[in-house]
Amino acid sequence: MGRYSCSGLLLLVLLLPAAAAEFEASVNGEERLTVVESGTSVEFVAVVPANASVEWDFGRDLAGPGSRWNGSSNVTQMLHAAGAYSVTCTATYGDGSSEQKQLWVIVSWEEADDEPDTHRPLFVALAGAELFMSGWLLWQTWRLKEAKVYL
Repeated sequence: MGRYSCSGLLLLVLLLPAAAAEFEASVNGEERLTVVESGTSVEFVAVVPANASVEWDFGRDLAGPGSRWNGSSNVTQMLHAAGAYSVTCTATYGDGSSEQKQLWVIVSWEEADDEPDTHRPLFVALAGAELFMSGWLLWQTWRLKEAKVYL
């Protein structure tokens, strides 16, 4: 009798992870984190059993008022603002139990290249003139010191 109960327990342990793994959520095919450029369309996908419902919580209204929550299993959002977005997907099963998964989307942007420095030639000319004047004053001071002429 002990042998059968032990194998039954082993079978139960082997089946539990499979039952808990029925709910899957992804963002652009990634299970936890994805990095996208600003202005990119992002796809959120939840795979749940037939007797379950899905609810996405984007944490804030991404596409205007009322867009924080979505009950569809496939949701596409256009993300423009740079930053980190925490998205929670909740699956509610027919028996009333629920399961959550948290996903992260990092939106980055490239800064525009700076304009070329149009004042650089002027800066170089002024710096050169100052160096020339400093040298000239040093030479004049040296000449006056040699001539022992004091004002």
